[in-house]
Amino acid sequence: MQDTSRRRPALPKNYQLIYEIVERSGIGRHLTSSDIYAKALKRRPGIGFSTVYRGLERLRDLGMVSELHVPGTDAAAYEPAGPRHAHFRCRKCGEIEDVPYAIPPRTLRTLALEHGFAIDEERVTFEGRCASCRPS
Repeated sequence: MQDTSRRRPALPKNYQLIYEIVERSGIGRHLTSSDIYAKALKRRPGIGFSTVYRGLERLRDLGMVSELHVPGTDAAAYEPAGPRHAHFRCRKCGEIEDVPYAIPPRTLRTLALEHGFAIDEERVTFEGRCASCRPS
């Protein structure tokens, strides 16, 4: 029987640790590089912040983690790579939530053709007030 699972490239042990931290956090948990560094430091004392930062860049480039830049936040957040989705950021409490939404592929193709783009990825972020912060 053929193994059809996606093969992960061999990673240095520190990058593997970083990947495990992000993967175990789960989709919908948005960890900053500082969050990941704090968790990595507990498991591997002496790991450097720059190692974590470089590891996250490499994992992002390999498509193993998703990097999220949300307007109104100070730092990028990371989550495991997964199905396409959008994000919602509450302007009052700052909470970031996943939203099951993606721009239809047909719309992306039309935009690309109309403007001569080559769209490699999309990022959709909605902003407003979450259910807890919204006036009743």
